[in-house]
Amino acid sequence: MVVVVPPPAELSIETLSLFTTTDPFLSNSPIFIFYGPSANTTGTSSSSRIQSHIFAAPGLQSYPRLIVSPGSPLYAAVNGLPREEQGDEISRGLAFSLYKYFLDVPEEIKGAWAEQLFSTRKPPSAFNLFSDTHAALLASRMSKIDNVQEVANDIRLSLAKQSVSWVDVDLSLPLGSMQKSEQAEPDGQDEPEDDFATSRYGQHSALLKAFGEPAFIPTSKLRRAPSRPTAINRTMSFSRKQKEVLRREMCEFVDTEESYVSKIYDLVHSVAADFRQKAEKRAPSSTSPTSQALAGLFPPSLDEILKLNTGFMESIRSVLEETENTAIADIDASEDHPSQPFNPGETKHSDITGAMSFAKCLVEWFPKFADCYGDYMQVHADVSQLLKIFLKDIGSSFSKRVQETGEQRLTSMLIEPVQRLPRYNLYIDNIIKQLPVRHPAIKLLLRARDVIGEICSRDDPSKNQSKIINRLQGLISNWPKDFRPSGRLITAMDVVELAPPYHLVHSRQGSGIILLFSDYVIMLAKNSISAMTARGILAEIDKPETNSLARNDRPSTPQDLTFLQTLALPHAHFTELEGGSTIQMLCPKTTAPAPNDPGLVNLIARAFYLTGGYENKASRWIEEVVKARVEGRYPESQRESHAFDVRSTHDNVENISLFTAISETQQPPTDGRGDSARIRVSIESVKRDVTEAEKQEVDVLALVVPADDNVYRIEIHSRHDHTSRNHVKAEGVLPLLSKKGMMRL
Repeated sequence: MVVVVPPPAELSIETLSLFTTTDPFLSNSPIFIFYGPSANTTGTSSSSRIQSHIFAAPGLQSYPRLIVSPGSPLYAAVNGLPREEQGDEISRGLAFSLYKYFLDVPEEIKGAWAEQLFSTRKPPSAFNLFSDTHAALLASRMSKIDNVQEVANDIRLSLAKQSVSWVDVDLSLPLGSMQKSEQAEPDGQDEPEDDFATSRYGQHSALLKAFGEPAFIPTSKLRRAPSRPTAINRTMSFSRKQKEVLRREMCEFVDTEESYVSKIYDLVHSVAADFRQKAEKRAPSSTSPTSQALAGLFPPSLDEILKLNTGFMESIRSVLEETENTAIADIDASEDHPSQPFNPGETKHSDITGAMSFAKCLVEWFPKFADCYGDYMQVHADVSQLLKIFLKDIGSSFSKRVQETGEQRLTSMLIEPVQRLPRYNLYIDNIIKQLPVRHPAIKLLLRARDVIGEICSRDDPSKNQSKIINRLQGLISNWPKDFRPSGRLITAMDVVELAPPYHLVHSRQGSGIILLFSDYVIMLAKNSISAMTARGILAEIDKPETNSLARNDRPSTPQDLTFLQTLALPHAHFTELEGGSTIQMLCPKTTAPAPNDPGLVNLIARAFYLTGGYENKASRWIEEVVKARVEGRYPESQRESHAFDVRSTHDNVENISLFTAISETQQPPTDGRGDSARIRVSIESVKRDVTEAEKQEVDVLALVVPADDNVYRIEIHSRHDHTSRNHVKAEGVLPLLSKKGMMRL
C-alpha cells in the first residue's frame, strides 16, 4: 500500500491556542492558526521562538520552530500591523507565520485559489494577494476560540491519510518482442512458466516475470480466464483405484451421452416433427402458431444438435471400445499404492488408459457445438413466454397436442440441451480429479472445459450491452436516454456520501450506488431505505430478458433509484481512507473537464463510506477500478491480439499490488487507444533521451535498458523533474520502481 497523502502531524493541543478569521479578499475563505511557544523553547513566555500550524484552503502547513526576528524578510508582515498591535507578541507571531505560509504555497495553487474565487469578479487592487500587507491584515482580524480539540479532530479527519493498494502500469516492449504462444503443445503437456515466458517474451522474459503472474481481462471472444492445472487434491502417482474410477467416469460420460442423444432424437422425430407437420397444414383461420412462430420452440438448431451429438457419441464410444482391453490389463497390473510417481514419458506414445484419446476427442468435437448450442440457448430464453402465448386459446389444436404430450414433459425435453452443456464440465472435473498432476491429458481436458464455458456464456456483445443499458434505464429514474456507455459493466457498490469533515455518524449526506463501467463511473442516489441495492441491480441485469420486459422498459415496482452524475473513468481518481472503510474520489466538478484545464481549479474531493458487499473493502474497489482502467484504455482488438498481456503482482516488497498491461510500442498508436497510465515503463533496446512531452503525459516514466547479463539500467523520471538512475538485476527492477516511482504519485 502506497501512502499518496500522509496524515497531518500530531498537535500538542495542551500548549496551543487557536485563532481564526475569514479572508474578505478571498470570498471569506476560513483560516485557522494553532499558535503557541516552540516545543524547544526554554525561555520565558515572551520568547520570539514560536510554533504555528496553519490550515486554509491550500491545506495544512506546520511550522514547529519559527524565530520571529526583525532581521527576517518575513518581519515585513509585522511592520504592516497597526502600531498598537506591533507590540503584541501573539499578533507578531500570527502575522509572521501567516506570511511564511503565503510564501510557501506554490504559485499554481495560489493562482487556482484566486481564479476559483474571482471567476465572476475582479480581485481587489489595493494590494497584492498573499503579500506581507495581506498577511498583516488577516493577523489583525484574528480572534481566539476555545474548542481547540474539536477543530483539531475535524482537521485530522478531513486530512486523513490517503493510500492506494493497487496501481495500474503500462509497460511497452520494442515492436516484434512478443511472440504468439500456443496454449498447449501438440502432445497436450503443460508448458512450464519459465519456458512459456521465454517463448513469449524472448530476451525480456526474466524482466517481465518480475511483474507477477499472468492475469486476465475479459473480451467478447473470451469471457472467462482459461482454466489452469492445479495440484490441489491430486497426487503424483497413478494408483489402481484412480484408474478404475477414471474408466468408470469415462463410461458414465458415454452412457449419459447415449441417453441424452436418445432424448433429443425423441424430441426431434416424435414431438417436434408432429408439431411442425400440423403447423404446415394449419388453416388460415386457425389460432395455432404458424411454422415460423413454432421455430421459437423447435428451432433448426435443434436438428443440428441431434446430428452433431450423434457423431460425438459415436466417437467417444469408439475411444472407449478401442482402449478397453489395454485399460483393463493396465488396471490389473497396477498397484494400490505405487511407490514410483507417474512418468508422463511412459504414456506419451501409448495411451493405455484412453484418457488422452478421450481428451482429444472432446477438444475436436466441442468447438463444433458453439453455433448450434449458442443459437438454441438464445431461442430457449423465450420458450416459457412463447408457450404462455400459444396456450392462451385452450381450444386450439396446438393446446390439445400440448395436453397430449404433457406440458411439463415438453418443457423438460426442451431444456435438455441447455442443461447438457454444464454437465459436460462436471464430468470433465471428475475425470481430472483422478489423473496425476503431470498427466498430459489434463491440459486438453481443461481446454475442452473452457470451450464449454465459453459456449455457456456466449452472447452477442452489442446485444448484451444494449440489454444491460435498457435494463438500467428501466431500473433508474432520470437515466439520460442518449447516454449509453460502450464499456463493460464491471461491478456496483453501495455507498454513503460523507460531508467534510467526514464524521461517519454526523456527516452522512445520503445513500447511493456507484456503477463501475470500463469507461465510466456512474453515481446513483437511493431515495428511500427500501431502494434497490448494488447486489440487486447486478442480479436484475443477470436475469434473462423476457418479452414482457421488452414491451415495458420500466419494471412495475419502483426501485427508488435516481441517476445523479456520470464521470469518464480516466477523470475519476480513488484513494483509500480510514483503514479501508472509506474511499475518496477526486473528480471534475462538471461531467466534461474544460480544455487545457490545469487540473487544479475544477476538481473536487468527495468521500464515500462503503456498505454492502464492499464494506471495509476499499482495496477491492481500487483493484476493480485499476483493472477497469486497463480494459478501457486498450481497444478490444488490441487486447485480443498476441501482442498484449496483463500480469499481476500482489503485495510486493513495498506492499503495493501492480496490474501491468504489456504491449508493443506502436507508431502511430492503435486506433481507440486511451491515455496512458500514470506510470509507464518502457523497455528499450538502447539508451535514449526522454522528451519533455513524454514526462508531461505521465506521473512516472521509467526507461529500462539491458546493460550486461541480467543487469538493467533503469532511469526514472517524474513530472516534477525528479530523476534517478540505477543498475539492478531483473528481480530488482520492480522493487526499485515501487520504492522510487510510487512515492512520486
